[in-house]
Amino acid sequence: MALEIFSDGTTEVDLLRELAVAAEQREAEANALCRAAVVLLVSHFESFLKTIAEEYVDAVGTGDVESSRLPRGLREAHTLPRLESIVTSRDEDQRTALLKKIGSIAALWNDDAKPPKGALSASTFARLVTSAKADIINDLFARMGNSAGVCDGDIEVPGNNGDVVTANIELSLRDVVTCRNDIAHGKADRKPTPDDVRRYLDFLRTFAERLQRKALVLSAAVVQRD
Repeated sequence: MALEIFSDGTTEVDLLRELAVAAEQREAEANALCRAAVVLLVSHFESFLKTIAEEYVDAVGTGDVESSRLPRGLREAHTLPRLESIVTSRDEDQRTALLKKIGSIAALWNDDAKPPKGALSASTFARLVTSAKADIINDLFARMGNSAGVCDGDIEVPGNNGDVVTANIELSLRDVVTCRNDIAHGKADRKPTPDDVRRYLDFLRTFAERLQRKALVLSAAVVQRD
């Protein structure tokens, strides 16, 4: 499951943070460890989001689900790029080959049809995850049938010392993603501390748990029989 893989990945981030704490008297070393920890953390979270998308498609794309039960956004993600490739193709032979395959997506729009297994592609859907930004995550879950933005509002984040902090989801995502991007773009003055890394870890772990639960509920709503 995506959450288990993410949890395993964050143990590496924890290790880097602990090493940074131990090296706090060596400022350059501690800074390098914290910067590496943030980049690794966001990479693991993006991978988690992609796995969530893949697991969702695997759950609803079994060939036993009527197309009318599949969220429109999911079907569009598999249809519009294929149509665009046909329209924009300047090679007649290639265009003909693409047109011959269009039947594989037609079933997605026949309410009484059960699109065969393979009509939905886990890798195609996962490619929608281009970053860990709030709008990307909201779009992914909207295409999975969620009616409201999963990044709206606040979340209660437990800390390692037993306290609970209320965090705004969108602002917290922007904080950690911006930090990662600054580091990746070579901004030497972006120096997250071990406390920053801990805060990012606590937030993303808690948020990932919420997203995993939501994804399971959404897929179950599609495959269940009335």
